[in-house]
Amino acid sequence: MATSTATHESYLIIGGGMPLGMTIVHQLLRRGETRVSIFEAQPLVAEQAARLGDSVRVYVGNILTPEAISDAVQSCGATCIIHTSVVATPTAISALYPTGPAQPSVSRADEAKEYKAVVEVINKANTDGMRNVLAAALDSGTVTQLVYFGSADSVFDGRDRPMLREVDAQYPPKSWFSELDARSHGERMVLSFNGVNALRTAVIRPANLFGPGYGTLRALRAVQARPALLAWQVGENTNLVDKTSYVNAAHAALLAADRLAPAHPQHFATAGRAFFIHDGESRPVWDYMRTLWAATGGARPEKPQVIGKGTVLFFAGVKDMVGNLRGDKSEVWKKTQFLCANRTYDLSLAREVLGYAPIVSHDEGIRQTAEWWLERQLKMCKGQRAITEPVGGNAPPPYDRDEAMLLSEKSPFF
Repeated sequence: MATSTATHESYLIIGGGMPLGMTIVHQLLRRGETRVSIFEAQPLVAEQAARLGDSVRVYVGNILTPEAISDAVQSCGATCIIHTSVVATPTAISALYPTGPAQPSVSRADEAKEYKAVVEVINKANTDGMRNVLAAALDSGTVTQLVYFGSADSVFDGRDRPMLREVDAQYPPKSWFSELDARSHGERMVLSFNGVNALRTAVIRPANLFGPGYGTLRALRAVQARPALLAWQVGENTNLVDKTSYVNAAHAALLAADRLAPAHPQHFATAGRAFFIHDGESRPVWDYMRTLWAATGGARPEKPQVIGKGTVLFFAGVKDMVGNLRGDKSEVWKKTQFLCANRTYDLSLAREVLGYAPIVSHDEGIRQTAEWWLERQLKMCKGQRAITEPVGGNAPPPYDRDEAMLLSEKSPFF
């Protein structure tokens, strides 16, 4: 396994306040880098700022404003940019750093609207925002290395393609479903700019990133409210998928950034290429949420309830047809096909060129994610108790059903 050592480049991490970006920042600091900066759409919360201290410079601005990203690049004298493909939103920040008691449950419609707004911000950061990043890098006169986080799913075309290699992975004429569009566009832009002036670029394609954050919060909340969801599955759960923890994805990005330096022996093998990355442990698709829920102290379903893939695809097709006739674009059939496909990837290129090997196991990544969730729930419980306990009194707070749901009876905190 290749290890990262300090290169003393000047790093600018776009999206550095979100979990993946913060993981990259901490890995840079641990290996001794002294010139690390963050560009974010929202200010860091007090907890993040306290943890970083004065070791990291933070620039807050809108990535869709060319001057904002250009000023940050010029100010920090960046030589290497790592674009995590996400930026902070108030929703994402509150998911990571709750500041009080549990908020009242929102309706499904409101939650869907909230999710759509987050996706829209991320999509723009990967398209219009990516153009601004590339322009700022070329205008800077200092940036020579740029690493971008795409997605292994950007090349998915509806087929089972186990152990897919980069050489066999072509972009489909159209992304399999619309949520993959932005990453696909971002990847193509970044790779097409390799070799322009002194800029060298590479793309990291993690398979199914997971860890603390808004997406995990939504999934665990759904299971928390309706544990029976875990018992249902489409198909026999024989199709395998790869997953990638934030720790392993961050490690791969630093390996790629190091090799983009002109003096590195693997410079020419790295520049202009995309690399599949994952934890190296393919698992059945339905196992992930069940394993994560069990790691938080929840119970696994005793016997899965299986719905045939063909049955689901039939009704999904009907739903899409009705939705499209009403002018409400629907992609349920494609998403079902996506969910039921084998999506595993060959790590050979990443191993040979980047020297990549996972630095944490898949199970350790799940354990860390579960630990974050439990700590978050405990923090929310304390916030709730702070407003319900009488000042100076010893009486316990009255029973609150919403608070009681926050922690499993099997939680290690009890």
